[in-house]
Amino acid sequence: MAEVETTEMSRQVFQVAYDGKQFDAHSMDIQDLAPALLSFGKMVREANAQLNAKRATVKVLVTSDFEHKCFNISFEVVQTILHQITTLLQSEEVKTARSILVDLGVIGGSSGLGLLGYLKWKKSNKVESIRDSDRRGIVVVQLGNGNIANVSQDAIELAGNPKIRSALEGVLAPLGTDGIQKIVFKEGDSEFTSLDDEGAKELLAAFALTDILVPVVQDELADTVTAWLRVYSPVYDERADKWRFYYGENPIYADIADTTIAHDAIARGGALVNDLYKVKMEVRQHVTAGGNVRLDYKIIDVLDFKPTDYQPSLPLRR
Repeated sequence: MAEVETTEMSRQVFQVAYDGKQFDAHSMDIQDLAPALLSFGKMVREANAQLNAKRATVKVLVTSDFEHKCFNISFEVVQTILHQITTLLQSEEVKTARSILVDLGVIGGSSGLGLLGYLKWKKSNKVESIRDSDRRGIVVVQLGNGNIANVSQDAIELAGNPKIRSALEGVLAPLGTDGIQKIVFKEGDSEFTSLDDEGAKELLAAFALTDILVPVVQDELADTVTAWLRVYSPVYDERADKWRFYYGENPIYADIADTTIAHDAIARGGALVNDLYKVKMEVRQHVTAGGNVRLDYKIIDVLDFKPTDYQPSLPLRR
């Protein structure tokens, strides 16, 4: 049985500068700096966990560069992308280190606003509607005052994560202390966005969960069906909680966490293409903010199993 295998690394550098007219640019109080650095790491890790689940891990490295104008900190996000090469999860998209920072709004590179840009734009205004756009991963947000902007779908979902808000609050905490008046997010020599103390307060207020319409999905309808599912590709990892099957002629991901499917497959030496499972399955329909319907599948019980012709049959564990 093969284990999870590390096959790829992703790196991205960005800079953050704390600045102010009366601020000693060559030093910062460790009581202000240390929590802010830890908060940067927490913010990036939480974003990676939300966007990539267990498909990638990140660590945030920091080196200090004392420039004559401000206290500049250089970060490097090092991401380890985990390819579960013997499971059905290998085709799921992994957000790279750069993509995560773009979604957070720390650096640029998207056709829609990242999290920081979205919150700066939104301020205290209520979200009137969120609809899908013709660009993948971008939604159109309309505020109650009529303003409209293209925003990253991931940024909207990050805006619903209280751990991200808590980490961002720590990142912005040095503003207003010891003469620090501004925080600047940069990539190389290019300044991407900046916040002063007042702007930081407005941004955090905009992060209030009660003010943000999160277009994660809302349950509309759930049905329980009995169906034959055909294995899409081989599986040899008992830890996989989702498998990919053919449901009719359509490939789907189905949640198997509450079954012994994975354990039983390993006992047989692995699951093979075209193995058949007769299951009782919950099909839950969600309506996205843009009005599209998304289906989620969860296997409740295994009723029967038929291996392919070249695999011996073993009894199921219940």
